[in-house]
Amino acid sequence: MSDTLKAAVLTAVTRLAQPLARLLLEAGIGAGEFQAVMKGAFVRAAGELGDSPRPNASRIASLTGLTRREVASLLTAEPDTAPDPARGHHRIQRVLTGWWTDPDFQDRLGQPAVLPLRGPKQSFASLVKRYSGEPRVLTILDELLRVKAVRRHPDGKLEAVSRHFATARWDPQGVAALGEQVRDHLDTMLHNLKHPSRPRYQRVIQNVQLDPTYVPMLVRDITAQTDTLADSLEDALNDPAATVKPTDDAQSAVRLGVAFIVFESTTQVDPIRAPTKAVRPRGKGR
Repeated sequence: MSDTLKAAVLTAVTRLAQPLARLLLEAGIGAGEFQAVMKGAFVRAAGELGDSPRPNASRIASLTGLTRREVASLLTAEPDTAPDPARGHHRIQRVLTGWWTDPDFQDRLGQPAVLPLRGPKQSFASLVKRYSGEPRVLTILDELLRVKAVRRHPDGKLEAVSRHFATARWDPQGVAALGEQVRDHLDTMLHNLKHPSRPRYQRVIQNVQLDPTYVPMLVRDITAQTDTLADSLEDALNDPAATVKPTDDAQSAVRLGVAFIVFESTTQVDPIRAPTKAVRPRGKGR
């Protein structure tokens, strides 16, 4: 792969990473946990590149830049196993976990103690120092207050009200579906890049200078028209005559689907700049 193409791939990944990072941060997931997930993904992807039915740890290590020991450990893990929650954990989440589990910061009933902001022993500042390694106590407190994981009492003391730092409360099944649908989009686009002579259908239609007043009407019409098409396609895709029926033996089948999305973001139409008039040079002797 040329340096130019490699730079283009890294630019594309950077654009993909920003919304993904936003999702992870809102779910209270730190960079260390994401790194652990990506290591597993790199190992599985590198294993699929080889012709051998059994993955070669040394070859995968050389392709991915991971140590052979890391590769061997990841190869024994289940494909969708989440990383160790204590490894690379979000700093703010570590503070919350310590508050709920460390006896030094619990009351007599084993519940998180109501803590003063500062103090030599049982205080929020000492909790942060022990579990986050972050000297900016107020920065962590502001985030915990913002997501309502901590409540401030009238006397200024702090109470833990949630075990988890997350700025969103999503349905787990919805998050799983998000991962599957994004994977399908990327698989199709990657297939088309690698096999331009036999691409899967992919088309994007957009107007980057749309008058905002037309957006609600167009979204309504697009939704209605797409629903009609989607219902027709669903009937065709799930036609019993074209569907493999289960039997006592395993049978080959194909997962085929179509996805529709509507995307929207704000843009800016730059003003027209009048062309600069050329200055006619004055002749000599004038």
